[in-house]
Amino acid sequence: MRSRVFRFSLGLVVALLALSAIGLADTTPGIESTPIPAAKKPDFSSLKFSLGTWSCSSRSARRPAPYTSTGTSSIDPSGYWIVTDTATAKTSWAPATNSVDKITYDSDQHRWVDVYTDDVGGYDVSYSPGWSGSTMVWTDALFTPGPDIIATSPTTMTKVSDTKMTSHSTFKEKSGRTIAVDSVCTKS
Repeated sequence: MRSRVFRFSLGLVVALLALSAIGLADTTPGIESTPIPAAKKPDFSSLKFSLGTWSCSSRSARRPAPYTSTGTSSIDPSGYWIVTDTATAKTSWAPATNSVDKITYDSDQHRWVDVYTDDVGGYDVSYSPGWSGSTMVWTDALFTPGPDIIATSPTTMTKVSDTKMTSHSTFKEKSGRTIAVDSVCTKS
């Protein structure tokens, strides 16, 4: 009997201590009630020319012909992303695909970030420090050498005018051969 009373009393004391600790936590100023500030929205002014619809012709040196795509870019309703929806036409070596690129500015890392996905399982993340004159260099953050492609170069995007852009990149095959990939895009 004494043991039951002791356990009951001990349980009551533990419960009261827990309740008083909760009460103290509730009266401690600030931490839980302080909202986390939202990140500042990106300044898209340097990329504003890229909004709208673009038609691109891209050529890989290891393919028999260029392939075409059409992309439409806009700022999403949140104001944090430029979203580009792209349709790439079917070729003799690849099916038609749809992809989404989402670009934002990472103010903590002081760089632009592009997150890419497509409807055939493709994905990528790349980043850029921003414009240097008329060029913007994008580095692949996720590349890992594979059975065929062992290295890639950053992609250099060049703003030719408000209605024309080009891009250039290379990748290296396991055989040692370096393949260039070049695109020319014009705004409709």
